[in-house]
Amino acid sequence: MKKLLPPSFQPTLNQRLGKKLRWINLLLPFGLFLSACSNDFEVTAPWKEIPIVYGILSPQDSAHYIRVEKAFLDPEISALVIAQIADSLYYPENSITVWLVRTNDQLSLQLQRVNGALEGYPRDPGVFAGQPNWLYKAIPTGGFSLEPGKTYRLEIRRNDGRPAITAETTLPKDFVVIRPILSDPVPKIAFAGQVSTLVKWRTDVNGYYFNLTFRVRINERKLDGTLVGTQEFVWEAAKNLERGETPITPGLYDVSSFTTGNSFYQFLAKHLQRPAPNRYREFGTCDIIIDGGGKEIKEYLETASANSGLTGAETFPNYTNISEGFGIFTAKNRTIAENIRIDGVTVDSMNLSSIADTLGFVK
Repeated sequence: MKKLLPPSFQPTLNQRLGKKLRWINLLLPFGLFLSACSNDFEVTAPWKEIPIVYGILSPQDSAHYIRVEKAFLDPEISALVIAQIADSLYYPENSITVWLVRTNDQLSLQLQRVNGALEGYPRDPGVFAGQPNWLYKAIPTGGFSLEPGKTYRLEIRRNDGRPAITAETTLPKDFVVIRPILSDPVPKIAFAGQVSTLVKWRTDVNGYYFNLTFRVRINERKLDGTLVGTQEFVWEAAKNLERGETPITPGLYDVSSFTTGNSFYQFLAKHLQRPAPNRYREFGTCDIIIDGGGKEIKEYLETASANSGLTGAETFPNYTNISEGFGIFTAKNRTIAENIRIDGVTVDSMNLSSIADTLGFVK
C-alpha cells in the first residue's frame, strides 16, 4: 500500500539554518512523519498535494529561513520515486509568495526563495532530492524587525485563488535572570562538590522550554604570572527545562535549574589535561546563556507524549499549527548574562575533588 511521505525534517535542521541555540534539542524527537496503514480500507485517493511548513523565528538571527514544501498521496506512483523528483517537493516559484506579518501593526516582509545549498545549508542526504534545496529567506529591512513579545503571522499566499496557508507565533520576551544576583557589585556563581548551584530566571507566558548553557573562560599562566593564553569552553548544563503553569506574578513565571559542582568538574576534566609543571590555571569570567522556546514546542511535545508507549493511540495524531497541511511555526529567544565571576570556593572544592584536583587551578 502507498504511504504518505512528507519531506524529512531532521532534528538538526534548526542548527543547519544557522541557529546556534542548540535549542533544537527541545524538539527531540522531532519529525513530521505521516503514514497511513490499514487493512480495512483503502487510504489512497486521487493525487493531491499537502503543504509542509517548518520555521523558527529568533530576534537574534540576522536572516530568517522558512521551509515550504509539499507532500503527496498518489495511488499510482511510489512515494520513493516522487521523493527523488525535486519538482515534486517544492512549489513552483511563481505559484506562491511567502510573507511574515507583524500583527500589531500589520507591517509585512516578503521572503525570497533561495537555494539553501548555496547559503551554506545543504540538505541532508536521504530518500529526498538534495538539489536544489529551496528555502524562503528574509532579511529584516524597511522597519520590519523581530521584537520580543510581538506576534508574527506566516502567510503563504497561493496564486491560484485558494486561501493562504497561515500560522502565528509570539516571540517570548527577554528572560530576566534572578539568580545569580546581577545587581551585586561583582555578580558571582559557585560550584561546590555535591552542592546544587541554582540558576533562576523569569519568563513571560510565551516561554515554555529552556536550555541553560555556560560559556566559561580559563586563563593559563606561567609561575611568574605571565599570561600564556585564554581558552573558552561551552558547557551545556541543562536541557529541556520546563516552566510551571502557575505564574509567580501576573503574566510572569519562574524557571529554575540546579546543577552540582561535580557535574561542572566532570565537564572540565573532559576538556582539560594536567597543565605543564611550570604553569597554573585560573578562572576568568563566565556567561550564562538562557535559550527558550515558544508554546508550540510545548504543544508538540504534549501530543507526542500522550500518544506514545504501550497505551498510546494506534494512529499518531501529528501536531501542527499550520492552517492547512502539516508543520510547525514557532519562536525562540535568548538572554545572556555576561561576565559572571566564578567564586573562589569553586577552586577550593575542585582541589579537594578527585575529579578535578589535577587540573592546576588556583584562586
